[in-house]
Amino acid sequence: MTWIMLQSLFLPLSVVLMMSLYKSRRRFMTRFYEAMARNGKARKLYVQLLLVLLLLFHYAYANGHPGEFGIVLSTIICAAMFSTKRTDKWLRWLSDRPRRYVASALMALVFGFVPHLYTVAVTIAFILLGALFYPSEEALTEREEGKEKSGKAEHPGTSADTPYDNHHAGLPNNADNGNPNESAQ
Repeated sequence: MTWIMLQSLFLPLSVVLMMSLYKSRRRFMTRFYEAMARNGKARKLYVQLLLVLLLLFHYAYANGHPGEFGIVLSTIICAAMFSTKRTDKWLRWLSDRPRRYVASALMALVFGFVPHLYTVAVTIAFILLGALFYPSEEALTEREEGKEKSGKAEHPGTSADTPYDNHHAGLPNNADNGNPNESAQ
């Protein structure tokens, strides 16, 4: 009975926690989002924590409902989530396109009313909640562009990789010496 209560509280508790964090204006959430947009390791940690939460839900559900065969489909989805790159693609795919997000949410809602697909519905719901906090493609490209611009500003000499980029190298020495013949050479 304890497993069934834990399993039934798992989804509403996670939704309430996620929504309270999402609407939070605290500095922690800003730093969290910045770390996710800036660092691939932070995104990997986030994906792995999402997978651990899903596996904990599956464990509680399997102990509360022994012999339930509907858990197999959601376990396959969890097994696919062991690939961080694949899960990263899924979360980006959902976070950048609202229509896909809504379609997935409606699919999870429909699956929630089918008894054997309840775990699939919860798995999709957790992935959708994870996509809420995942940085969009625009935020990730802005960060990458910012790194490229700051890298060029910090090391201006490294941008001249070809010999033709350095055609004005002698100008600072000959620019103000008053002899027009030397600057033409």
